[in-house]
Amino acid sequence: MLATGLRKHLKEAQEIGITNDAINRLEMAAKDLRQKDAEEDKPRRQATLKAHENLELIADLKVQMLRIRTAVKARYPQYEWIKPNRSLDRLLYTLSLIHGF
Repeated sequence: MLATGLRKHLKEAQEIGITNDAINRLEMAAKDLRQKDAEEDKPRRQATLKAHENLELIADLKVQMLRIRTAVKARYPQYEWIKPNRSLDRLLYTLSLIHGF
């Protein structure tokens, strides 16, 4: 760290106007920054975990929707499942809204 190097060469640092007080302030600022970063790290990790969980739920929902769509298409002739009313798509859309995706 910079402060450690400055302390090792304090005499040379003082010759260019860097005081012991300035080095202390530098160390305190670095310490405060590390502490604040650690405080922010926990919510960041939690948000990342929550995002991964949500991605898994989305993937599961897509698989379920694909299975349902495949089952419906296998049961009815093509002219039935491409009707303009698209009731299956509305159902799947509603299911996706219920699950929050």
